[in-house]
Amino acid sequence: MGIMESVIKWQTGEPKEEGEYLVTLFNGEITFNEYCCITNSDGEEEFFWTNWDENYIIAWCKLSEIEPYKPIE
Repeated sequence: MGIMESVIKWQTGEPKEEGEYLVTLFNGEITFNEYCCITNSDGEEEFFWTNWDENYIIAWCKLSEIEPYKPIE
């Protein structure tokens, strides 16, 4: 059985780019969420989480920053 560790570098505030994220919720749960951007009728970009209000998310880590498991050969 192979064991591998990956460090999750949690960040707070607003992400700087769209994408898929692992998030920590206010109640301590860890779950998946997407951060998206739309352009409103005034041509301004608006960023938002697809699930949960931004005030309910206390920390996040972009999934692409987590090293995937690599089987030992």
